[in-house]
Amino acid sequence: MPTVAHHLDEAAIGRLHRRSAWAAGLGIFLDGYDISIIAIALILLKPQWHLGALQTGLLGGAALAGAFLGSLFGGPLADRFGRKAIYLLDMATFLVAALASGFAWDIASLVVLRFVLGLGVGADYPLSATYLIEFLPRARRGRITVWVFALWMGGAAVSSMVGLALLPLGEHAWRFMLISGALPALGILWLRKSLPESPRWYLRRGRVQEAVAVLAQLVPSLGERECSALIAAEQQRRQTPLASWIELFSHTYLRRTLFITLPWFLFDIMGYSFGIYAPLLLLGLGLHGNVQSVIGNTLLDVVAIIGTALLAVSIERVGRLRAQISGFVGSVIGLLLVWVFALHGPPPLAVLVIGLLLWQVAISYGPANTCWIFPVELYPTELRASAHGLATAVSRVGALVAVFLLPLAQARLGVAWLMLMFAATGVAGALLSAWLGEETAQKPLLQ
Repeated sequence: MPTVAHHLDEAAIGRLHRRSAWAAGLGIFLDGYDISIIAIALILLKPQWHLGALQTGLLGGAALAGAFLGSLFGGPLADRFGRKAIYLLDMATFLVAALASGFAWDIASLVVLRFVLGLGVGADYPLSATYLIEFLPRARRGRITVWVFALWMGGAAVSSMVGLALLPLGEHAWRFMLISGALPALGILWLRKSLPESPRWYLRRGRVQEAVAVLAQLVPSLGERECSALIAAEQQRRQTPLASWIELFSHTYLRRTLFITLPWFLFDIMGYSFGIYAPLLLLGLGLHGNVQSVIGNTLLDVVAIIGTALLAVSIERVGRLRAQISGFVGSVIGLLLVWVFALHGPPPLAVLVIGLLLWQVAISYGPANTCWIFPVELYPTELRASAHGLATAVSRVGALVAVFLLPLAQARLGVAWLMLMFAATGVAGALLSAWLGEETAQKPLLQ
């Protein structure tokens, strides 16, 4: 007789699947929005508060430091206490921190509030990925997950547009920018409140009747008799003991754990350098004025949709691993192009556009999306959120390295050599992915 897990893997997409996807996707959208809005706010804060390189790094990295802790603890908490409770808690943290950030009175208070906001961001990464993937059927899992995570770049792009629209309000426009994330957080909280707990988590906790009740919502064609038979069969099934997150470093999972952490760590060194400091980097590469740099930043965010769309239509055929490796390689080519022409001054505009757009499309086709998918597809239910939380935490260390050190490195080395450093990081990401990687396309989720 088919199991609950089999029915989940083979279900047709229905209303609850779509609601789950929107609940995860809008949370990811808000992650991208709240993390990226600081890039525009820094344009005003840097001269207003006379920020040096170290202070700029602290302010840019505060949310990422919070995300490190949020993801490290959010994943294991979700594995232990359930997906939904932490799913609501992290969004409530978003709401409060976004509102309070607009009333910061000095750099210390803003750094603290951005750190608290980062706690919610960090917890939401493993929660959104785990909750979504545990509902989706096998045949559509990759494509839907890619489109959901693409909303991160959508949030980043909208933050640039909102920032550009608010810039004319004057030197205190940054306050409205930071507060603006609170309203969507309230709506997402309302949407998530109406969702059920993950049926796969119920199963691993021996709560079979509740798991089958959620399955009945996902597969309305199941009759009462079939549901009763499923409950009886699952109650007789022998359950393996629940695992501790320390299992992630056991011989069974160590190679996978290295694979989900190291390439994502390297990607975030590149990705968050541009995500947080793109307007400042573009000024260093020859663009003139705040408006040009913000427009350039917005264009990069929007162009990411091209890479994401290419991945979404091909991921089940090409596979996650090949996409990740080719994305790293393509990004290296784009960055090297910019580096060669930037060695002796600002590169020609055409070269800058081609190089950075190639970087953005390639990275969006590969690790910007695939790094988010692998952790939830390579581990069983009792380790799934913990694995994604660990991977997210390690990736945020890479982001912190970039955000804290980039202003200092730019001041000492110049933007051209930063492009070469990012390219070298991409080479390492491609090599590690090829060495450690394991394909997960079309495979059932581990129970």
